[in-house]
Amino acid sequence: MIDYNSEIMISAYVIAKILEVDALDTSKESAGVLLGYVDEATQKLIITDFDTGKQRQTSTFVVLDDEALVQIVTDLQNRDRKESIVGWAHTHPSYGCFLSGTDKGTQRIYQNLFSKAVALVIDPSKYYQSQESSDLEIQFFRLIDDIDYKAIPYQLFFDEHTKHVSNLAKVDLKWELPKLTQEVVQLLHKKFETIVTPSLIDQDKKLLHGLVDILSESHETLSEAGEEKEILVTIDKKLHSINQNVNRIYNEETNNIYSVMNVVAVIILAISWFLIAYFV
Repeated sequence: MIDYNSEIMISAYVIAKILEVDALDTSKESAGVLLGYVDEATQKLIITDFDTGKQRQTSTFVVLDDEALVQIVTDLQNRDRKESIVGWAHTHPSYGCFLSGTDKGTQRIYQNLFSKAVALVIDPSKYYQSQESSDLEIQFFRLIDDIDYKAIPYQLFFDEHTKHVSNLAKVDLKWELPKLTQEVVQLLHKKFETIVTPSLIDQDKKLLHGLVDILSESHETLSEAGEEKEILVTIDKKLHSINQNVNRIYNEETNNIYSVMNVVAVIILAISWFLIAYFV
């Protein structure tokens, strides 16, 4: 339950990003660190981002590798922003929101480094089944001594970046696709492979190759049916599905697709590369 007399303000993007990472394997716990700052005027903790990396996971245990933590700190130092590490987050698949003995030990470390640090615990199991926001269990905790801890009230907020991404999802896309020969499709497939670089994460690479597969498979159908825009309509339907899913997470009035903003960005880049490759 969101408490509007909150001590914590957390971007909707952060919750969605945690769910995106956790959804890679919903049977295991997942974890990462919370990034943000303390607002000088209100003294509220403002949580703006979530970062993670390689981790050891089971259904009841998770720990980030030391190398992942070092990389997170390094990346944070290179940011031209005022965020710092203000806590950590992890999921409890199917067994509720609380701090275990191990969790208390982890939280103690964070609070020794930063007194306002919080532990965010999410149990998304019911939400994954129902897709109803009311079934998404979220709690923030902070230790009050070596044994006991308390829940900290929080409030979601939607920043300008959220709104911009939301606007992308609302666009009624009307794409037209030139007719492509089988030879051109094959050449495009090769060109996409040359665009894939080590800087792209594996998920991005799979998406790019998946888009190439869509082009290849669709061409065979389109050469007979003559519906040349079916390829991009397929992507349009994916964006619509993304928008509907995030609508369920937050509310009917705000269309936020932060949980998949990386995927949307890659789709847009892939389309741009495709058009460049075709016309160049």
